Amino acid sequence: MSSPGTQPQRLLLARQLIRDKGLSRSDLTLLEDILREGARDLEPLVEAAPQRAASSEESPAQAALRRSLGYFLAFLHTFSPRRLGEARNAMGLVMLHSLGRLGDQAEAAHRELMVEQLQPEWVTQLLDLLASLRAMSLAPSEDDGNLRQMWSSFLAGHRDAFRDILAALQKVEPGPAAVSRLNTQMKAVNRAIQGQGRLEESLSRLAEQLEACIPAEIHARVEPLLLLEHVVSNLRLSLVRPLDRGIHWPAVEQVRGSLRWLWDHLGWSLPRMDAELFRDSMPPELRRLLQQIRRSDRPAFSVVARALASHISLLGLLESLESATSAGLRERYAAVPTFLVLESELGRLAERSYEPARGELLDPSRPETHRLRAFLRQAVLSLQQDQGTLRSLLQQALTGQDADQLAQTLDNLRGLLINHQKQLMGELVGIFSPDVQHRLFPESPSMMEEGERLRLRIQRLWEQVPPLHGQLQLHLELQDWPRLALGLSHTYRHLLAFRRSPEFPLMRRPDREEAERLIQELGALLESPRDVPQALRDGMDLLGELLRFLELFLLRINARVPLIRQDLDVAQEALDLITELRESPSGTDRTRLSHKLIQTSKRLGVRDSQCLALLKRWVRAERSQREASPLALDQLAAHLRQLALRLEAALG
Repeated sequence: MSSPGTQPQRLLLARQLIRDKGLSRSDLTLLEDILREGARDLEPLVEAAPQRAASSEESPAQAALRRSLGYFLAFLHTFSPRRLGEARNAMGLVMLHSLGRLGDQAEAAHRELMVEQLQPEWVTQLLDLLASLRAMSLAPSEDDGNLRQMWSSFLAGHRDAFRDILAALQKVEPGPAAVSRLNTQMKAVNRAIQGQGRLEESLSRLAEQLEACIPAEIHARVEPLLLLEHVVSNLRLSLVRPLDRGIHWPAVEQVRGSLRWLWDHLGWSLPRMDAELFRDSMPPELRRLLQQIRRSDRPAFSVVARALASHISLLGLLESLESATSAGLRERYAAVPTFLVLESELGRLAERSYEPARGELLDPSRPETHRLRAFLRQAVLSLQQDQGTLRSLLQQALTGQDADQLAQTLDNLRGLLINHQKQLMGELVGIFSPDVQHRLFPESPSMMEEGERLRLRIQRLWEQVPPLHGQLQLHLELQDWPRLALGLSHTYRHLLAFRRSPEFPLMRRPDREEAERLIQELGALLESPRDVPQALRDGMDLLGELLRFLELFLLRINARVPLIRQDLDVAQEALDLITELRESPSGTDRTRLSHKLIQTSKRLGVRDSQCLALLKRWVRAERSQREASPLALDQLAAHLRQLALRLEAALG
């Protein structure tokens, strides 16, 4: 199957867009250019071997199965023993539940196809038996005697299915001749099990004769799905025994190899770009803006188109995920591989679509260039921070082996990543048109709004816990252990609610890990203490440490608004000085303004290293009286202007 980066698939997508939306020829050219720019970033996540080709017809259940199997394979391709860490036991559950869900989806897909084809029940039994035979042939065995015993049990358990199939075959083509051949081959298999023949050869011939009895119109479509269903069941059995000590790496390698062979056999592909999502994510306002950028600044269009295509792809994956809180245990653990794929996709987006080196190819004379370069650097940092947040929170949830905490973590991460992807898309579009940004991304919260949400959440926690702490201190002095234990457990519930809130992932990693450590240690003390009085004393000490942490954190957050306002005033003052400096050709006045600009801009270097670097570049050019001095001053002014815009947006 062609990838979205290849010419046939792009043309097919464009024609589909024309049929559905009636797009003009200029729209077609624009969408072609966007796909061409993002071709290297939008190659299929998992692609089958080139000699296989999947059927163009795909039912809804089969599409869900293809996506789940593709994401699970993408997870297995990047999974390694080094990434297990402390989550070894939990990753075993992830593997088991993921395989279980794949088995259920394969069963639903083949049943759906059987209903569409209006096939009788005996055809279903025959397909099921054939897939079981092939799955059993992949089962490892310790010795020849064990293998014969396994096959004997298998055939005995499917005796009724054989009888039903033979009875049905008597009434249809190929009729009694096929039944006679099957009976003869069954006798050969029984003799081979007793040691009077070659077992593998006789079983292979039995499978071939069963396959010859399947109606041709259904066999090609349903048999691979049944094979997948039974191979997955067999792989789950191979994981059960080693899971006593956690995930077993050789078993993971067997799962990876078997599922990859099945994927190639089915001829499936998992593209990153979904045609319908791409169509819906390109409204007329955005198309007009992109056409304008393409006409006026082709290098900038390349950057914007590549980034937008990757964001649309990632948003499609995020928005396709269902809520984990309302799902069962299997669905919660089976969703973990998709989130680990998301983690690697965030890294790919930061390294390829937002590569800061591409900003050097932009035209420096364009007014948007400096803002776009600064945005590329900021976007890479934001994506890497989201990647670290996803990895650390998921690791903590898996290590705790708490299904409810895992569900809360998955839902919080999903909401956080969707908001941040829309933020980046909105800021990227806003560089060229704030009006389009407001129309297309009106509900995307800014970083300042997220910080305010976090501040209010911690403020509510601060209003709840310190009054309880005063009462607990009194119980500790009176050595009223029952009331102290009850009060500590009530306080711990407040802390747990904060840890599972959507605002908790908004904390930066060091602060989040410190809060997580204190809350976990308090929970461990209260869970099963050996010495209750000593555990309650230690719990009070931990609670005091946690309150000091929250107090310092609140002070830091509350101090951000005055600092933002101060930096905004300094940036605007520096911009005024640059304007005066440009109007002053030479002499004492220019020297005075230059010194004043240096002293003013230096104050921004504490929180903005880029401003300090541009200031030093201008000072060196000015002192050496180079011709590049005006250009360096223009770069400093452009950066200060962009900084002032960001600070004004942060203040709301």
